[in-house]
Amino acid sequence: MFNINEILKELLQLHDCVIFPNLGGFVAQYSPAKLELHKTVISPPSKQILFNKNLVNNDGLLVNAVAQNKNITYQESLEFLGSLLIEINQNLDDQNQFEFDGIGVLFKVQGVLNFKQNSNNLLTLSYGLRPINIEEFKSENKINKVVNLDPSRISNSQIKNWATAASVIIIVFYSAWIPFKTQLLKKNGDFNYSDLNPFTFQKQKSEKLDLSPLSVISPKKIITQPKNKVNTTVNSIIIKSPENILTVKNSKSYEVVIGSFGNELNANSLISKLNLKGINSRKLDVENELFRVSAGKFSNKKNANRLQKAINKSHKISSWILIK
Repeated sequence: MFNINEILKELLQLHDCVIFPNLGGFVAQYSPAKLELHKTVISPPSKQILFNKNLVNNDGLLVNAVAQNKNITYQESLEFLGSLLIEINQNLDDQNQFEFDGIGVLFKVQGVLNFKQNSNNLLTLSYGLRPINIEEFKSENKINKVVNLDPSRISNSQIKNWATAASVIIIVFYSAWIPFKTQLLKKNGDFNYSDLNPFTFQKQKSEKLDLSPLSVISPKKIITQPKNKVNTTVNSIIIKSPENILTVKNSKSYEVVIGSFGNELNANSLISKLNLKGINSRKLDVENELFRVSAGKFSNKKNANRLQKAINKSHKISSWILIK
């Protein structure tokens, strides 16, 4: 069946709503990352695809994409989708289901049309991300290696050798240390056994203080020099506010598009009808030979969604958001 499935997937990756004329609209909603406790798996953010059978008005998005892909006119694209719609309805009547490969399945239950998503992650921001299993990050218990020291391997002869070597080292060290820390080596050649004690001390000779009267110095005239005067005058500093202020603008804008036409007269007619209903609408720049009618432009997507819901609630008019 041609490549309508690939076209639908590409449009759902870029837009929040794609309408199949006279069938319904595929609505893509952002779904945050979630934890599936029964599987211990964390899934990345994704797009949840829903189907709204009430969105049947042609917004030109799918028709124009098919026309470009098949290199046909806008009218021929409408006719092609019309013949495809007949095939879809025939399958729903005969088999109670129709599958859009890579997107989901339309099926009927007691005459009511339902949709079940059956697609990979269509959120471009999550491209390359995969579900993570928490079990992979569980820390493993590290086993410390125990070295068995068998005392039987150490012989008695080795212990005796170590003890002998240690005692020799102590004697040699003490013999070299005593002459430097005591008065054993005296200049006059006298030797006393008490000199072998490294902790002996000597009395220091007390020195007599000179208590002679101090000489008095007569005061002299103190000449003071004039201090240099410090100029405390502070030059006033004028701070000028910058003349050119760089304003950063949000590069994205969100248009609430109600219709897209290949004929400008149809676009003007829709604008007149919307103005009569109190909806201030306007034409956007012509793109791909299409005249699109917008009901409002916003820098914030939430505000665009609010207007979209308000128009649908008050006037039962479907719309979609164009990101520029």
